Amino acid sequence: MKTYQILNQNNENGFSAIIMVVILMVVGLLLLTGFNQLLISWHKTIAMETRYYKRFNQASSALNWALTQDWQTPTDQWQCLKDTKYQLKACVKKSQLKVDNYQLLRGEADGFFLYSLAHFKGTKLVVEKGHWLDYCPEKRSSDCE
Repeated sequence: MKTYQILNQNNENGFSAIIMVVILMVVGLLLLTGFNQLLISWHKTIAMETRYYKRFNQASSALNWALTQDWQTPTDQWQCLKDTKYQLKACVKKSQLKVDNYQLLRGEADGFFLYSLAHFKGTKLVVEKGHWLDYCPEKRSSDCE
């Protein structure tokens, strides 16, 4: 009878070891799955930020490029110039703001817009420091479209 009880205890000890291993494997799998989800989230965030910075820099370059171009006298409609080599697009129109006779300059990049208030001198646009904006300064959003 003692032999039977010893075998029975050994079987139970082996079973509890197997259960422990399975529990550790499940916990490890849950941790790895959570870490994988975290990495996927970080990857999406980095991809979105990279896209944002590329578009921001492209629009900013378009604004700076526009200052070197010759423009016709701005009207109430957008006048646009494009540089196909660097894929730059800049547009200008007369601002609806009542102060200082500003022209509204817009740099575009894949649906992303940066704006700047400028003065028109001859055929060039001159921007005062601190006048670029990441939003349209016009009172009505339809004036920015």
